[in-house]
Amino acid sequence: MSRNRKVTIILTFLFVIALFFIGLKLWMHIYPQDFNKTENTSLSLQITTEDDLIMQGLWYEEQKDFANSYKVFSKLYETNHAKVYLLKKIHLSLLMNKYLDFAKKELEILYANNPNDIEVLRLRLTLYLMQKDYENAKIEATRLLDLSNDPVDREISSDAFLYASDPNKALAILKELYDESLREDVAMRIAIILSDMYGEHQQAIGILQEHGSKYESQDALHKKLLDLYAKTNNIDGIIQTSKLLYDKTKDDKYLNNIIAIAWQHYEDGECVKAQEIIKNISNVKILSEQKAKTHWLKIKECNHQISGTTTQVHK
Repeated sequence: MSRNRKVTIILTFLFVIALFFIGLKLWMHIYPQDFNKTENTSLSLQITTEDDLIMQGLWYEEQKDFANSYKVFSKLYETNHAKVYLLKKIHLSLLMNKYLDFAKKELEILYANNPNDIEVLRLRLTLYLMQKDYENAKIEATRLLDLSNDPVDREISSDAFLYASDPNKALAILKELYDESLREDVAMRIAIILSDMYGEHQQAIGILQEHGSKYESQDALHKKLLDLYAKTNNIDGIIQTSKLLYDKTKDDKYLNNIIAIAWQHYEDGECVKAQEIIKNISNVKILSEQKAKTHWLKIKECNHQISGTTTQVHK
């Protein structure tokens, strides 16, 4: 290789390295960070354009660095008093659960200027809920529902009615929203209200079963079903849902549920029934709990001849 060729390669390499460090320095200038104490970082706002500040504030928010995002949008609002920056600043204040008194005063001014501003109503409702002022939250939710059909507004309004001791209204809102969207999280909320507030476990089970039979469901839905089956002593439901959750998660705690039920039949002398229940648990090695292993082995070795009798097997 010629000397000129070697020099060219070396210079090219150094040029690339230089560009890298220049880019890194520029990045740190635009996005200053203290990774140990993010909230206490003094933010450099020496950026040339409004667009740069907006991008910086949104980037901080994306990183969940709400404190620095709040500083950026406060600076933007101080500069040009645009309403959009004030709303963003209030929103970040609620996310941090800080400066709520200032946020409340700013929202009162905005509300006085336009009582029908949906964004302002949404923020006021959120603030009332955070401060556990449920009566005012309920009033605000009523106004918001009159002006907005947005799913987010209906969800937050349902919270207001729920916490204001009007679960019937909350359920009506959520059922309407579910019929339109078929969202699993909404079905879950309906089921939780029915079960936890009304004790209507069977209705809750029916809603979750229907959704799960029609659409691919997340583990959370099946875990809630498992909880409801336990509350209603639905043995078949516990077994089937435990099997499903084990197949999805490979967490052997769900197999323990199955073995516990089989063990009850074993103790009642129902060997065939017990063995039928654990037939899909083919290997004791997949069990981590020693008690479950012991019970599995005893059930496997159970004498079929005493099945169906009232005589207890040897424990």
